Amino acid sequence: MSQPFLHDAATGHRLAVSGLLALVILSIGGRLAHAASTIVPALAEASLGDRARLDLAAGGLTASITLKPSTQCGAAMAWQPADPNPSSTCRIATLSVRAKGQARPASFPLAPYGQDAGFMDLRVSIQRLDATSAVPQIMVSAYTGGAHCCEVTSIFGRGPDGQWVHADLGMQDGGGPPAIVAVPGHDPVIVTYDQAFLYTFASHAGSFTPVILYRYHDGALTNVSDDPAYRSYLVEDLAKQTRQWESSGRSEPNGYLAYYVATRARLGQLSTAWAHMLPRAQNSTKSGFGVSPCSLKSTEETANGRYCSKADRIPLPFPQGLAAFLTRNDYISAAQARALLSDRPATGAGSAPSGPYHPDFPCDPPPAGNGVATMLCQDSEAARHELMFDQVYYALRHQVGQDGWKDLRQQVVADENMANQSCGLPVPGAGAQTIPPNGAACYGDAMDRLSAQYRVRLSSAALAESQRPLDRHIALQKKLVELGLLPADTVVDGIYGEATRAAITAWQQAAHRPRTDGFLSDDDAAILIPPPQVATTPATPAPPPPMAATANVPSQPAPQTTRAQTQTQTQTQAQGGSSLPIKLVFAIILAGLAALIAIRVGRKRGGNP
Repeated sequence: MSQPFLHDAATGHRLAVSGLLALVILSIGGRLAHAASTIVPALAEASLGDRARLDLAAGGLTASITLKPSTQCGAAMAWQPADPNPSSTCRIATLSVRAKGQARPASFPLAPYGQDAGFMDLRVSIQRLDATSAVPQIMVSAYTGGAHCCEVTSIFGRGPDGQWVHADLGMQDGGGPPAIVAVPGHDPVIVTYDQAFLYTFASHAGSFTPVILYRYHDGALTNVSDDPAYRSYLVEDLAKQTRQWESSGRSEPNGYLAYYVATRARLGQLSTAWAHMLPRAQNSTKSGFGVSPCSLKSTEETANGRYCSKADRIPLPFPQGLAAFLTRNDYISAAQARALLSDRPATGAGSAPSGPYHPDFPCDPPPAGNGVATMLCQDSEAARHELMFDQVYYALRHQVGQDGWKDLRQQVVADENMANQSCGLPVPGAGAQTIPPNGAACYGDAMDRLSAQYRVRLSSAALAESQRPLDRHIALQKKLVELGLLPADTVVDGIYGEATRAAITAWQQAAHRPRTDGFLSDDDAAILIPPPQVATTPATPAPPPPMAATANVPSQPAPQTTRAQTQTQTQTQAQGGSSLPIKLVFAIILAGLAALIAIRVGRKRGGNP
């Protein structure tokens, strides 16, 4: 079997690779990380254990942990906010730190300590985290208990003013204090992990968590996970986590794939990672995990499901849920998510893209309290019928002009509501948003009836545009993007709003079409994207007519084609061909600039509703 190939976007070379591991060890620019990171050993470290006191010294620094009985158990401390209902007595763990030459130690109460208090297994280390500091830093960690949670960690160091300050790393999944890693040529970083990925797309054992890297300087922590200086470490982690997933039998793929896409997004390889993920993802229903519209809501109360409908608690399809999750957690932008979810790659030049189809509104997440919207985001076939009606609606909208937009919109909303009610679909925001078993199919039929009802009001090019196959309709809009007449980040969904209409008009003017009204007639469509040529069998030539016995007519010379006629034929063929003359390309650019304002104000989905 021949080896698969990857394309290196930086060099243009084709790289022979073998296996999934080779996909993930490529760094930015297609180069392998040459120097591996190393764990930075502590200058000194120790565990408190069963003792009441711990002393540690290194690098001109002395650190002590003491446990003392106290009645001030509810006071605010490093690891505890003020507690209005504290225990009457407790033992409080306190850190004291003194640098050489410092008159008095700095003291930091940490928290009530002990198994009953929720903190145990306390560990202290002296670390060199900031090369610019005259003294090292103290890292203190403790375990909070539980099967998987949690390890709380803080860094104590001297700030620019000489005062000792506390920097909180928060809680991490149990497993000991975070590692300190030296990346060649750069400051050491503290390695933590994004806990949001745990239990979201897989069980705890099947979840993989992207690294979060912190750099410590002048008493403060800075997240440097996206800093190019540390990308080699992300590449290392990607290779390590991939080996771990493969050695475990590649179980629960969504847990690994969520981590994989998130990490490669940070490496600037989002589109490649997304394409790799799609054929490997597991159905959310089968996996039993995933992101639902309810889990994406902002308040803790609704996130716990108390005020979420049954439909809102159903997990979204994995790609859709992953895009929403990565957006919410700042791995990708909302625009990137929309582009990923509406990406329908063509199989060749001028070919129409294939599904799945998405509705004419964002699904990241779907509108809250709207079961029909959720259905359209989850059901590609239902979304297809909605887009087919949109073809008719947006053609009619352009035909009636701005003065008729309001009345048309009110009429369409009323008709759509009646159609939804006839199918037993829920009214948005009213009660449960459950979709009946035949709801999606009934909705599709109702949209087809509405399409036919509104199409009778169309004529000429508007009518032709409304009847065009949906995939070709979308492909024509994509062609306008490729010509630069629509922004590169336009979501190509077949919605011909103001921006798309302006782009069509600009193209018509540049191509010297007989009509520049913003409608794509069948002739316009055939020039913008020529239909595939259909091979035909040459007809058998008819036999020549019999010679007349009495005819003695001199033969007529064949008509001569003039140079002017030849030029006219050549120009006509060029207009119907798959490429545009150079002059026309320049004309398109100029016309595109003229339409720029209209494009800018139009919605990125192709126009405003």
